[in-house]
Amino acid sequence: MNGSFFIRHKTGCLCAVLACAAVCGALLTRVRPDETIHAMIPAAVREKVELFEHSPLNKKIFAVVSAPSAEEAETAAQTLRENLEEEHLVRAPFAPGPDFALELFYALPPRFTEQDARAAEQILSPEYVSQKMRENYENLLSMEGLLLKPLISADPLGLTGMMTRKLAALGAGTGVDFKGGFLISPDGKTLIGLYDYAGEDSFRGAAEFSARFTQLAGSLGENVRAFYLGGLRYTVENISVIRADLWRVTALALVALAAVFFIFLRRKSALLIYLLPIIILPPAALVTYAVFGGISGITLGFGSVVAGLSADYSIYLFFAMQKGRQSPQEAVKRLKKHLLCNFMTSSLCFAALFCSSVELFKQIAVFSVTGLLLALLLALYIFPPFWTDADDTASAPAFTVRALPKKWALGIACATLIFGAWGAAHTNFSGDVEDLNSTSAEFKAQKAVFDAAFARASADNALVFVKGSSVENALENNETASVLFPAPLAVSGVLPSARAKRENAARWNDFWNAPRTQYARLLIEEESAKTGLNPAAFAPFWNQLKNPAEDAFDFTQLYNPVAKLKDGAFAVVNVVPNTPENEAAANRAGAVFESGAGLKKELLASVRGEAVKIVFLSLVFNLLAVFLVLKNLRETLFCFVPVVLAGCFTFGCFWAFGVKVNLFVLVFLPLLTGLGIDYGIFQVMKFRSGGREHTVYPPTALWTAGLSTLAGFGVLALAKHGVLFIMGLSSFLGICGAMLAAQFILPAFLEDKTCAR
Repeated sequence: MNGSFFIRHKTGCLCAVLACAAVCGALLTRVRPDETIHAMIPAAVREKVELFEHSPLNKKIFAVVSAPSAEEAETAAQTLRENLEEEHLVRAPFAPGPDFALELFYALPPRFTEQDARAAEQILSPEYVSQKMRENYENLLSMEGLLLKPLISADPLGLTGMMTRKLAALGAGTGVDFKGGFLISPDGKTLIGLYDYAGEDSFRGAAEFSARFTQLAGSLGENVRAFYLGGLRYTVENISVIRADLWRVTALALVALAAVFFIFLRRKSALLIYLLPIIILPPAALVTYAVFGGISGITLGFGSVVAGLSADYSIYLFFAMQKGRQSPQEAVKRLKKHLLCNFMTSSLCFAALFCSSVELFKQIAVFSVTGLLLALLLALYIFPPFWTDADDTASAPAFTVRALPKKWALGIACATLIFGAWGAAHTNFSGDVEDLNSTSAEFKAQKAVFDAAFARASADNALVFVKGSSVENALENNETASVLFPAPLAVSGVLPSARAKRENAARWNDFWNAPRTQYARLLIEEESAKTGLNPAAFAPFWNQLKNPAEDAFDFTQLYNPVAKLKDGAFAVVNVVPNTPENEAAANRAGAVFESGAGLKKELLASVRGEAVKIVFLSLVFNLLAVFLVLKNLRETLFCFVPVVLAGCFTFGCFWAFGVKVNLFVLVFLPLLTGLGIDYGIFQVMKFRSGGREHTVYPPTALWTAGLSTLAGFGVLALAKHGVLFIMGLSSFLGICGAMLAAQFILPAFLEDKTCAR
C-alpha cells in the first residue's frame, strides 16, 4: 500500500483512525489504574520493601488519638474504638478481659522453656512460697478479692508472671507501652488503636472509610485530635492526588499546546496535530494494560509527555510542506529518513527504560513507544494529504535566529559543563520510599504528631523476617534462629511451633514430677495453715501440674506476626533493637534484617546503579543508531552536544535551587538523551544540506517542536504528586537546555553561523 492510497481515501482513513481512538477511549474508561509502591522500586530492594508491605502491622489501621491529658486521651480512644466497631468499619483486636491472666497461666505449659524451668527452681524456695502466700491472703481480703480468687486458686505461686514477661519482651526497648489494647506514648497523651479494615477492598471503599472516620473523629470534642494512618490512608492520598493531577495536567497540556498552535500553526488543517494526543493515547494505554495486566496512574500521567513528543513528527512535515510547497509524497520522501531516525532514537531511549528492573519504568516504555509509533504512522500516511489544501488562515510568523559566535558558544558550553558536574556531585538524591508517595499537607501534619510520639521507637528498632514454606515451617525456623541472637526472639516465646509446644509440654511434665509436686504441696499447706487458707482451695493448681489443660491461648488475636508473602511462602516478623549484633545474628540465621535507615541506604545505592545502567544503555543505543544513519563519527558526536549541555544545565539547577530528587529522575535521563539528539539531528541535517534545505528545516519547525514538547513535559511540574512533579521539573529544565543548546551553541560548532535563511 503506497502513499497515493491514503491521498485518494484521506477522509475515510481519518474517520477510521478517529473511530478506533473513540473505541479505545471507551474501553479505557473501564480500566482502573493500579497504584502499588513495589512497582516503583528497583528489584534489588523490592523484596525487602515487599516484606514491609506484607508485614502484619503494615496492613493495620493506626487510629491515633491525642488530647491535653492522659485521661482525656484514653476516654476518647475508647469512644472512637466503640464507634468504629459499632458501624462495622474495623475489626478490633482481641482485648484482654478479667480472665486474661488465668488464660495466660493455662498457656504456660506449651511455652515452658529451659529458662522457665530454671526460674521455677527459684520459685520453689520456702522463702518465696511464704511471701507469695501472704500476698495471696492480702489480695483475697482486698476489694478485688472476688475477681482474683480463681487466679489465686489456679496459680498460688505466681507462675503467670513467666507468661507476662514473655509478652512484655515483645515491646522491650521500644519505649512504648501497650495497655488495654492501645499503644501509649511515654507521656500518656497519645494513644494508638490497631485495627483491621472491615470495608470493601477498593479505592471507593477506602475513600468512604476515610470520610466516615473524619466524621467520627470530629465528634470526640474540641480538645481531642484524632486521625488514622496506615497503608489504606496512603492509598487514598496517592490515588486522590494522581486523579486530580491527571485532570489538571491534561487540561493544562491542551491549553499549552493550543497556545503553540495559535502562534506557529495558523492553518485549520494543522488542528490534526492538536488532536494527536486524543488519537494516540487511548490505544497506547490499552496496549500497556494488555501487556502488564494493569496500568499505573503515573503512566497515564505520562501521557502529556508522549503527546508533546509525538507532535514533533507531524510538525516537521507540516512546515516542510508549508515552506517548500511540496506534495505529500515529496515531503515524506525527503523527511522520512530524519523522522525514522528520530523515532529510532526516542524508542531506544525508552528501550533503555525497559531494561530497568523498575516495573513502572517498563510500563512507561511500552506506553511511550506505542504512542510514538502511532504518531509516526499518522505523520507519514494519514495527515500529509490534508496539508496540501490552501485556506485563508494567516501563516505562521517567520523569524531569523543566529547562532552565538564560536568563542561565546565555547565559553558558555564549558561553564555549563562545570556547573553540571558540580550540581551532579551535590544534588540531593532521596533514598526515602516515603518520597514516592504523595500526600496532603494535612496528612503530613498528622504524621508529624505520630512521629513526635513514636518515631524514636521506630528508629531504634529493626525488623527480622524469618521465612518458611508454611506457617509451621516459618515458626520452626524462627525458633532455630532465636538461639543465635543476643536475646531470644520474643515471638518464639509466645507463638511456638507445634514441635516446640510438644517439647515444652514434656519439659513441664518432667519438671513437675511426683516428688517435686509433693514438695510444692507441702510448702503451700504449711503456709496456708499460717494464714488460715484452706489447702483444698488450690485443687485447680494440682490438676494443672498433673494434667495441663489443652492450649487454648491464641496469641495471634493480640498480634499476628506471621505474614503471607507474594510467592506463597510465609515469614515470621520479629522486632529487635537496631544493633550490629542483631544484624550479624540475622545474617547467620539466613533471615532478612532491615531497618528504615538501612532500607533508605540500599534504595539510594540501587537507584544510582539503575541510573548508571539506564544512561549508559541509552547513550550506547543512540550513539550506534545515529552513527548508522549519518555514517560520520564527528557529526554523530555533534548530535550529542544538546544532550550533554542540557543534562549539565538540569543537574546544576537541581543543586542551585535545592531540589530534592527521587528515583523517578531516571525516567527523565533517557528522555533527555532522545530529545537532545532529535534537536541535534535536526541541525546536523540542515548543516549537511549546506543551506539548500532551509525550507525543509526552518528554525520555526524546531521552535514549534520544542515548545510543543515543553508544553507536554512542563505541565507535569505543576503536578502535586512527587513522582510526576520531578519528571515534569527535570524535563522542563532539560528541554529548555536542549533547545537553547541546539539553536545557539551547536550551530557554532557546525560552522554554520546563520540558522535561518
